[in-house]
Amino acid sequence: MIRTIPVEQLRTGMYIVDLHCAWLDHGFWRPRFPVRDEATLRRIASAGIARVSIDTQRGLDVEVSVERPFEKPMPSLAERIKTRPVEVSLEEERRRAARLLNEANHTVLELMEGVRRGVNVDALRLEPVVEKLIESVRRNPDALVPLARLKQRDHYSGEHAVATAALMVALGQHLDIGRREMERLALGALVKDVGELALEGEPTAKSGRLSEGEQRVMRRHVEESLAVLDAPSRLGETAVAVILEHHERYDGSGYPYRRAGEAISLAGRMAAVTDAYDAMTSDRPYRGALSPAAALRQIYNGSGRQFDPELVAGLVHTLGVYPVGTLVKMESGHLAIVERQNAGHPLEPFVKVIYHAPRRQYVEPVLVDLSRRFGNHYGRIVQAEAYERWGISPLRWQPA
Repeated sequence: MIRTIPVEQLRTGMYIVDLHCAWLDHGFWRPRFPVRDEATLRRIASAGIARVSIDTQRGLDVEVSVERPFEKPMPSLAERIKTRPVEVSLEEERRRAARLLNEANHTVLELMEGVRRGVNVDALRLEPVVEKLIESVRRNPDALVPLARLKQRDHYSGEHAVATAALMVALGQHLDIGRREMERLALGALVKDVGELALEGEPTAKSGRLSEGEQRVMRRHVEESLAVLDAPSRLGETAVAVILEHHERYDGSGYPYRRAGEAISLAGRMAAVTDAYDAMTSDRPYRGALSPAAALRQIYNGSGRQFDPELVAGLVHTLGVYPVGTLVKMESGHLAIVERQNAGHPLEPFVKVIYHAPRRQYVEPVLVDLSRRFGNHYGRIVQAEAYERWGISPLRWQPA
């Protein structure tokens, strides 16, 4: 039974189905959710919401003791992090992913060129690309995301959009987010930065760091992205949240609204951590790319301040402690490339041994499962290494 009650009667254990106001006024990611704690009650009250509708079959009624738990509690984010089965070989999915990335990058760049010409963007044109991104990650998550990280500097904006969308899908899969919401998350990631191309002087084209004034102009791209979209209301609230909140920070230091904690939607918090990770691992005119492991370390250091701690943990589960493509040093002194993750063994991925560091010479490549106690003559991973330190080409040795 659906019952509408004054917000003063709302209690933990009830299940909300309608907040009776627009998303931008309340900021909750889902329109329907259980009231699990006092913090949620305070958020609803501070949003100025006067009444809510509850479902008494999924949660408590006003006449029922609040001590009785509701029947089907929603699992926490941590409980929803799962390992997905691999449905095709990694080699086959990497071939498919390479073709998909060419198609996705081309489509996104076409839309961005339209923005430069002053044409509004029909984001729904990207829905076929979104479908293919989701299917690729579902088949084998170790294929698309590492390939998407490799970019051409002159096509950064479009390739960053595609790479962030791929990360959002991979993270969303680990969090067991539904298919429809996953589509909206990816769609928002693909168009979240299109407003940059409509800004005066196009600050992203500058070869060096932005001045304070240029940074103020740049921050306008968040709302400008919505302005250049054709009928943004058709995107859905989740996609809009990605666009508006991907630069918000967990401690309230972000922009444009300086929201903090759970006042930022889950979609916005996911966008913040994935957008930052991909930016860190990309070459920019004013700095070189960080290695995947170094970028994850920076993300981890920002946990609880810049980023939602649960989502940081989710990203580590998604990518692995040593993400695919990371150069690592083994106990034997050899260098190896992380080839793919190993379900249930986050510190023991599959690696391809390629180099003898003490002798500073290449060796015949050998694929090693580090979780095996027999047949592994290289020991454990000691640390992540920088390709540049050893004069090794990351492009040559990326898993493909």
